[in-house]
Amino acid sequence: MFVARRMKKQIVTVSPSASLFEAQRRMREHTIPQLPVVSEDGTLLGIVSDRDIRAAVLPAGLVPGFTPGEAEKFMKNTPVERVMTRKVVTATLTDTLEDAIVLLHDFRVNALPVVDAAGKVTGIITRTDVLEAFIDALGVGEVSSRLEVVVPDRPGTLAQLAAIIGSFHVNITSVLSTRHAEAGKRANFFHVDTLNVGPIRKAIQEAGFEILDPSKL
Repeated sequence: MFVARRMKKQIVTVSPSASLFEAQRRMREHTIPQLPVVSEDGTLLGIVSDRDIRAAVLPAGLVPGFTPGEAEKFMKNTPVERVMTRKVVTATLTDTLEDAIVLLHDFRVNALPVVDAAGKVTGIITRTDVLEAFIDALGVGEVSSRLEVVVPDRPGTLAQLAAIIGSFHVNITSVLSTRHAEAGKRANFFHVDTLNVGPIRKAIQEAGFEILDPSKL
């Protein structure tokens, strides 16, 4: 899955000369926590978040006699470029969702502006967008059953399991394979589009594979 397929293409941006007041108004109007800051030609210059704005206003708010009216005046007279983050973590149109997850996790950000080869903003992808994409990929929410099977870590075991499931004329809606806690083994997780999973479990066990029992983990 690629970022370009799951990103939001209709994005709200702000210019570096716009006021903090205007940036906050746009965030509230569109219910979003951050705005890419772009030049006139759409080149990414930075990003400003609601947290950045609050952090800028807070010191002034500690001044005795600083009223809500003065706070509004401060925000209207302060340009976004004064408080925006200039070193922005971005994704590209050719990045995968796996790449996006690593960036979101490692840099502890909630959203990634997506830029093209010229550095122009073409979209934005958030933690929520990535999570929804993987929920779709895993088939969560569909009428299905889950099978968790431990297999030797060798070629052909996944195909063997798929053949067993297929022999029951049941579709596999999603599959995930991960390393198992025990060395030399993998755990394969299947979603199959049937609720009558008992016969499939039995066939898998008769083929010599271990069905994971969550109550024994």
